[in-house]
Amino acid sequence: MLTADTAVVVTRGEVAKKTPRKLGKVATYTLVRQDGQWLIAAVQKTKHKPLMEAVSFKFQPATVPA
Repeated sequence: MLTADTAVVVTRGEVAKKTPRKLGKVATYTLVRQDGQWLIAAVQKTKHKPLMEAVSFKFQPATVPA
C-alpha cells in the first residue's frame, strides 16, 4: 500500500559509450521516507519491450504515463 512515505518511480535509460539511439532498459524503484530522508527499498530492472508495453497500455489505459 502506498502512503505519504512511499513512492514508486519508473525510469528508462541505457548504458553506452556513445549516445544510445533508444532507451532500452526500464528501472522501477520503490522508495520509502524514513526520518525525513528518501531511501531506495527495492529496485527492479528489465529490458524494455515496446510490443508488450503497447499491449499493456491497450488493456490498461490508466497505466499510460502522463
